[in-house]
Amino acid sequence: MFEDVKEYSHLIVTPPLQLANMGIEGPLLVYLSEDNLGVYLNKNKADRYEIKVYDCLSGKETTKNVNDLAKILNDTRTDNIVEVSKTPKEAIVKQVHAIEASGYTRLYDALVRGISELDNIKKRFPACRCRILCLTDGNDFSSMSNPVTIARKLMDSNIVVDAVIVGKADNTVLHGISYVTGGYCFKPENAKVALRLFETETVLSMELRAERTRVPVSSIKTEEDLTKIFATHGYNERPEIKLPAQITEKVARTENVLKKKIRESKSGRFMEKDKRILEELKSLHCDPHPYCSVYPSETDLTFWRIVMKGPPETPYESGTFELYCQFGHDYPVKPPAVRFCTPIYHCNINSVGRICHNIFDRNYSADVTMREILDAIYGLLILPEADDPLDSILAEEFLTSKEIYEQAAKDDTAINAHQSMETIEKQYIGESDVEVPPHLVCPLSGNMFIDPVKAKGGYVYERRAIEEHLKTNNNDPVTGKALSCTDLTQDKNMKKSVVEYRTSQLEETDG
Repeated sequence: MFEDVKEYSHLIVTPPLQLANMGIEGPLLVYLSEDNLGVYLNKNKADRYEIKVYDCLSGKETTKNVNDLAKILNDTRTDNIVEVSKTPKEAIVKQVHAIEASGYTRLYDALVRGISELDNIKKRFPACRCRILCLTDGNDFSSMSNPVTIARKLMDSNIVVDAVIVGKADNTVLHGISYVTGGYCFKPENAKVALRLFETETVLSMELRAERTRVPVSSIKTEEDLTKIFATHGYNERPEIKLPAQITEKVARTENVLKKKIRESKSGRFMEKDKRILEELKSLHCDPHPYCSVYPSETDLTFWRIVMKGPPETPYESGTFELYCQFGHDYPVKPPAVRFCTPIYHCNINSVGRICHNIFDRNYSADVTMREILDAIYGLLILPEADDPLDSILAEEFLTSKEIYEQAAKDDTAINAHQSMETIEKQYIGESDVEVPPHLVCPLSGNMFIDPVKAKGGYVYERRAIEEHLKTNNNDPVTGKALSCTDLTQDKNMKKSVVEYRTSQLEETDG
């Protein structure tokens, strides 16, 4: 169909930078955003980069800058080397499918061409971080360029090379070039590994990567300087994610941070965002999530560590997972960033901890509470949403081989998430010195109640503790009488007493 359509030039979407050329006459189609098509009418005679377009969504004429459009659309072509029928992504796919082997693989010459193209891009967008993604069988034939010279040029130009070698060949020179430019070299074993690689955030975005130590340009003098790197570093699995700076800072108990921050808030120096975060923290202190503990940073209220216990009767029940929450400048208009630090085998959580749930996008509003966000994440561990995955390989496994998926998740949890909540809490804040009234303490867990339930004998227990006990014992731990989960009922009076006590912990500054 496209072959028929391209005979009519007015139906082909034009790259935005091409509209800056002299002699371009409308009407022509141009993307104003990924989901909005406009019609180019004419250009500003005083400024060739300013164009007048008809916005098809608003039904109004407007003025756009082609450089801004190119940046928004990530389409910096100034000609029709790649024909665009719909979007740049679709055009690239079409172009790749049309490529035919011609007998030569001038790998290093291709890198030189890449440097030239990116130099042109940097002239237009000086702040742009540049990268070459080299997909290759690993072989080089007939290149005229010297790899050492290329490596030094890439380093001088601050261009990163990520290489993906497909096939049996090894190329330690290309691996070395990737390493010295701050990039990564991958060699996926099969199509599934390759697919997962290209779904990895830190492969797709350099902004999310942890900084790598750069090699001085002066140290790369011979080809051996490139090839010897492979012996100590080898191929990469994935780039490490850049963690927030606050991840290494000390955290504290919620009541300690709340007392300090409530006192500060009375001075009138608090922004609305900080007041909202304070409200969320206070709510979780007075009525904690039964399977999640929150530990705010001692020095930065916008950063929390979170410890989540795996849900019962799931592959994650024996595990404890560490997460972090970071509230951005635009919170609560935009959701906080919440990620897993502990690796987890889950189709909605990727290898660098990102969580895919609609509460972070289409279902988010400024009214959504942190309790609701924690409930949503916890719910994913109970029931994955395989129809909306971050890891398509795991989603397919969940849908087609659920038993295999769940066993793999269980095995992974045993390896990566085996520490208890109590152990992690001690690592965070040390031994507890808080004196809690004895009647508010669970006789089974030794901790203050969060979700108290009453057994038929009249004794009150923490729900999680007694349910764990009843997995191996069918009796009341105090009376010794027969007991099952169906004999447990929520103790609202104890719950009320606990909330009142937790609230009273803040009365010193909240009264």
